[in-house]
Amino acid sequence: MADMHSTDPSNGGLTLAIIGCGTMGSAILAGVIKSFTRTQSAGTEPRIKHFIATVNSLESEEALRTRFMESQDRLEVLHSDNASAMRSADIILLACKPYMADTVLKAEGVREAVEGKLIISVLVGSPVAKLESAIYHSGLRKKSEKPVYIKRVMLNIAAELGESMSVIEVTSMPKHMEEITDWIFLQVGKTAAVAPENFDIAGVTAGVSSAFLSVALDGILDGAVSQGLKRADARKMVTQSLLSLARLLENGEHPAVLRERCASPKGTTIDGLLSLEEDRARYAFSKAVIASSKRSHEIGN
Repeated sequence: MADMHSTDPSNGGLTLAIIGCGTMGSAILAGVIKSFTRTQSAGTEPRIKHFIATVNSLESEEALRTRFMESQDRLEVLHSDNASAMRSADIILLACKPYMADTVLKAEGVREAVEGKLIISVLVGSPVAKLESAIYHSGLRKKSEKPVYIKRVMLNIAAELGESMSVIEVTSMPKHMEEITDWIFLQVGKTAAVAPENFDIAGVTAGVSSAFLSVALDGILDGAVSQGLKRADARKMVTQSLLSLARLLENGEHPAVLRERCASPKGTTIDGLLSLEEDRARYAFSKAVIASSKRSHEIGN
């Protein structure tokens, strides 16, 4: 079994196991594999060389093998063999359905397989204490057992394109484990460290705000179509507008200032903004964020 120093960046040939390699797990896997290819092309040693992905169905197994066909020499796909994958790995990424975490972590052989290792959880509503409780369900950790190190991360579906915002919960663990966690998620976008007490709201803000914005996007498209634009043309225009807005915000522009700059006296923009205020659109989005944050907290308790 690898010891906790095996994740030290100075050590080559690390193995990453993704437990429950569905949509999010596959997105992360794709990002890290792309990094592997880039690093090799540059003539440097990849930080992670080997990958193990576990799935629950033969259909999912076949889909993963097909998607990552070009990486089959460094990717092993296992069907319902989580303990074996964890045993062979240096780093474990827990990406199964949240309700399955208990079953996965309480399975025979898992406690021994994860000893001294780094587990990265991307599960909603699964605090570190809850995951530790599942791992040590058969009894408290013995003095002779090396501790397991658990890091929580929340990201969004844009990880598939390398454009996710991943929030990483601040916890106490060896520096090299902090570094490898940050490195993994930098392969699929940007990262931000957050305190445990803010993890639920940060996870919602980074993870699901894009889903909320898609509702607004749909409404804008419907309005454009009703006024004569083809949906495909409207979608292209709005997409570029969103990219422009993101760039302006990245440059430090404040949303309120942007609205004021766009809203000229007796213009089209101000009338549209007043219509949104009349329908309490701002409050509706605030309420959605608060509701999601509360639900995330409820799931974890």
